[in-house]
Amino acid sequence: MNRMQIKCFLALAQTQNFTKAAQQLYISQPGLSHQINSFERELNTQLFVRDQKGVRLTPAAKLLAKELPGLDGAYEDLMQRAQAVGRGHNGSLTIGTLESQWVGGGFADLCCAFMQKYPNIDLQLRSGAFSDVRRWLRAGEVDVGLTLKFDIADMSDLQWFAYDDDYARFAVSRRLPLGQKEVITLEDVMEETLLLISPDDSGVGARLSRDFIKNSGLTPKHIRYAPNLSTIMLWIEAGLGVGIINHHSNIASNPMVRLIEEVELAEAGAHACLAWQKGSVNPAVDLFVQTANKKIVRNP
Repeated sequence: MNRMQIKCFLALAQTQNFTKAAQQLYISQPGLSHQINSFERELNTQLFVRDQKGVRLTPAAKLLAKELPGLDGAYEDLMQRAQAVGRGHNGSLTIGTLESQWVGGGFADLCCAFMQKYPNIDLQLRSGAFSDVRRWLRAGEVDVGLTLKFDIADMSDLQWFAYDDDYARFAVSRRLPLGQKEVITLEDVMEETLLLISPDDSGVGARLSRDFIKNSGLTPKHIRYAPNLSTIMLWIEAGLGVGIINHHSNIASNPMVRLIEEVELAEAGAHACLAWQKGSVNPAVDLFVQTANKKIVRNP
């Protein structure tokens, strides 16, 4: 059964006249007869009695004439909604964000612009560790990831672009003697416990940290690996050592946490970026990326 068959049936049931029904639908009478005959064959049921007096509905046709108008309207609505989803104007978009990050700037502006332009798309957010965002992207559990460039740049199955400047710095609690010094040197930092991301959460992040330490020519007093970024920030706030965080981390605005600006870290891959699966079948992803391209000045 297709929609044309439904329209032909309803027109004939209403007019009980092939000529009038065909005129109403702007089709030929043979074309109408073909649609009705096909409908009857599919149902294996006679719907109309044709005689010299005209056309009469069988009991089966009377039932269909009563119920089909509602189904036809529902069918039309369903097709329109399916087309809207296919264009990305309806449906949903799930974004996985890196934990403990301040998203009140450019990303919040981007989300607001997207929701204003596409109000029928259900925008959902979830937050997790580096490893969570990578896993969600690969498994299709999120459509777009918001993370740091270094952690996903080598994933060949993803597309991405840097959308906001960011940089890494050592951070320490101001409650510690180190945090109260007027000027902090790299030698001072190495006299503290270094709080680094675990290779299990971000292999690239852990490697970059180790490379920096090796290239410095200094040996840290002690290294303690944290299972995720949130734990590093918790340990920093609690005064358990000196950690490496990005400038957009939530604790960067904590007045009791000092970013050690005197000691510069390599900026490789520190930019915040948007990432998504190549060949994503969710059309809302393209709409989100298009909105981002208009709202955000991309970095090389």
